[in-house]
Amino acid sequence: MKIVKNAGRMVLLYSIIGLLSTNVFAQLPKEVLVKSPGLYPEGLVYDATTESFFTTSVSQGKIVKVSKKGKVTVFADDEDLVSTIGLEIDVKRNRLIVCNSDPGASIKSTEATKGKLAAIVFYNLKTGKREKYIDLAAIAPLGGHMANDVVVDNKGNFYITDSFSSIIYKVTKRGKATILINDKRLASPAGTFGLNGLAYHPDGFLIVALYNGGRLFKIPLKKPSNFTEINLGNKPFPTIDGVLLLDDNTIAVACNNLTGAKYPSAVYKVKSTNNWQSANTIGVFETGDTFPTTLTKADNDVFVVYAKLPMLFGGVKPVAQEFEITKVEFQKKK
Repeated sequence: MKIVKNAGRMVLLYSIIGLLSTNVFAQLPKEVLVKSPGLYPEGLVYDATTESFFTTSVSQGKIVKVSKKGKVTVFADDEDLVSTIGLEIDVKRNRLIVCNSDPGASIKSTEATKGKLAAIVFYNLKTGKREKYIDLAAIAPLGGHMANDVVVDNKGNFYITDSFSSIIYKVTKRGKATILINDKRLASPAGTFGLNGLAYHPDGFLIVALYNGGRLFKIPLKKPSNFTEINLGNKPFPTIDGVLLLDDNTIAVACNNLTGAKYPSAVYKVKSTNNWQSANTIGVFETGDTFPTTLTKADNDVFVVYAKLPMLFGGVKPVAQEFEITKVEFQKKK
């Protein structure tokens, strides 16, 4: 009987080992190849429930779902989408929130929307059904507008940056839109991209990037006008695109080159020890000439999407045939 019991235990042990091995092999690869000609993705989020990524398209105005093996399926492609930019998952309410804009490089661009469109769209995360369309430009002063990135707080409110103005919008979980802040100190020179990536900090403030100039701002949600610029010391990057909170004291920022300046694109790890009054770069992941835009957490790792947008805005033919979603592996900053 003892032999039988031990044999049973051995079978159980091997079963557990098998399950653990299967789990290891099920981990995300270091790189997911997105074979979708002319997609030019910009935003990126990871859905842990389906173990897949969602990304957008500056050129085609749609949202696609990408499996960890690279299988691409269209999640949403309704007629009102011109250029889809940043996006966010609202897990509690089973929603995907997407920024809809027109920077002028989409097959759906028109003179009526180019440089003026700023909206967000709510989709049911499971069905892809559109639930709400909110025109942000309708509540903003006249001028250029472009909804760029979106983040959700712990109460279900959304915050959206406008790259062609000095505005950050707030949208409640029920869809009421207001202007959180409109301040000229958050503007950039005409003809350049301004407000870009942002992250919500659980202590009640936003960390927001200004693309041109590579600056970061701390914006308290209770009194946004009391915002401050985060001191980055020796200014290690001239642009900042995506921003991702890694923990309360650490963020990752994606830096690329749409300005013509000569410097390498990369993802940086940035740490603060004084509640984001200042911060220093502690790690770097060089990406080569790929134009990294947005970052997301997937399992315990960070992934970045290579958008290759200079090809799109430069009119390069033939169009890029594939894009990469790549695991970020930071090296200590020298």
